[in-house]
Amino acid sequence: MEDVVVIGAGIIGTAAALELTQRGMRVRIVDSAPPGTGCSFGNAGLIAVDHVAPLASPETLAGLPRMLLRADSPLRLHKRSLPRMAPWLLEFVAQAQEPRFRRNTRALASLVTVAAQAWRRLLDGHIGDGLFRDIGSLYVFEQPVAPATERAQLELLDRHGVRYETLTAAQVRRDYLPALTPHMSHARYFPGMASVTNPQRVVERIFDAALAAGASFTSGAVQALRPLPDGRITVTLDGQTHIADKVLIAAGSRSAELAQQLGASIPLTNERGYHVQLAAPSRDHLRVPVSFVERGFTCNPMEQGIRLAGTVELGARGAPDWRRADLLATQFQTLFPGEPAPRVAKRWYGERPTLPDYLPMIGEMRGARNVFVATGHQHLGLTLGPLTGELVAQLIARQQPAVDLTPFRIDRF
Repeated sequence: MEDVVVIGAGIIGTAAALELTQRGMRVRIVDSAPPGTGCSFGNAGLIAVDHVAPLASPETLAGLPRMLLRADSPLRLHKRSLPRMAPWLLEFVAQAQEPRFRRNTRALASLVTVAAQAWRRLLDGHIGDGLFRDIGSLYVFEQPVAPATERAQLELLDRHGVRYETLTAAQVRRDYLPALTPHMSHARYFPGMASVTNPQRVVERIFDAALAAGASFTSGAVQALRPLPDGRITVTLDGQTHIADKVLIAAGSRSAELAQQLGASIPLTNERGYHVQLAAPSRDHLRVPVSFVERGFTCNPMEQGIRLAGTVELGARGAPDWRRADLLATQFQTLFPGEPAPRVAKRWYGERPTLPDYLPMIGEMRGARNVFVATGHQHLGLTLGPLTGELVAQLIARQQPAVDLTPFRIDRF
């Protein structure tokens, strides 16, 4: 029986721990925070099966100047961080060029298009339907889309088998969002896009299932990783050393720091995002989750109210700028003018681990045998969590992964 240490108790770490335990391995999950309290807690709650194309794209690149000049832009780049961010930004620009974008789209689609099946396998065994809704999701466009852009977007969805329906403004208000402002153009409804009503409780269910299957949990921060000559790895945790046969680094934004101790240079940046939880609005006025394309945020009716999640800050350090979170509530009131003034019950911010090509990193470190990495899932951690858990478990068990992981290798940069 192999001893495996999984560093990180988010959606990816817990899903991997469950898979590994079910394969007969002795698994220790390690995290300094309670399970599911990082970005796995703060996300928008969508299983985004439409996100077959990475955000490093020609379309994103073309829209950057306009977004950066807007005061209420969904993207903010901290000018003082430009020298530090320059290598990452240059690589992002390179990855957004058409040839690499096409290649990266094929790679990301190979994961996203099978993510829903992995979720179903996990649900059937461990989570139950109470936290999971298969009711679809809306993308609302306030302005018409240029015909060439629209054709390219729809061809991409068609190519990868993503189901969608185009709706008029009147259909959206009649069937899904009665309180939505009439000042909008159209929407796309994605019937295959599921969602969860409490992301943290979902992770806790997976974590509990892993413990029930035989895994253990140690609360603490990993300080050092060192390879031994026989292929095992020492893990220093709060001053105590443990020896593992294999290690999985699934520590989100800390993953690059841990991997660097073993000789891997991972160009991971922290992409800061926010959410606010609204207590006042009636969920009857929001029958499905909805994303507003031009404003770059999502509204999802959850157990404790409507969650507004979005905005991106690159290069942010130190204390959060809560004005970015409050902007979400202001946007909601503009879009749903018939609702009472939204009351913000809670605010949150977190750091999404993001690589310049907007692809995750899943693989074994070449310079440190038996050390595996699963990070860089940016906005798709919840979507790809169960699938990534399956894939890294297959790697750790020395089986052929169900998906070709070559595009996601650790040394690709």
